[in-house]
Amino acid sequence: MKKNCNHQADCLKLIQRIVDREASPEEEATFLANKEQCIPCQEGYELEQSLRNAIKSSCSSKCPEALFARIKSKLFVVLILISILIPLFC
Repeated sequence: MKKNCNHQADCLKLIQRIVDREASPEEEATFLANKEQCIPCQEGYELEQSLRNAIKSSCSSKCPEALFARIKSKLFVVLILISILIPLFC
């Protein structure tokens, strides 16, 4: 079992991609096989999973409907402006 990871920064980025479900199946399989031999990778993976689970469990409230409507209307105005301005510059 390795106690040091020579490419820990790359592994941490990959861990985040795996947890976010952005990694390819091959990347995930390779990492999970390596994780069993590397203590820093195991700890990094467990920490990331724990953080994500804690955030999910504590963020259960919904956005107030009035706030959501205001944001939606402002985004609509921005989209209209973009659709008007793009032809002017292209």
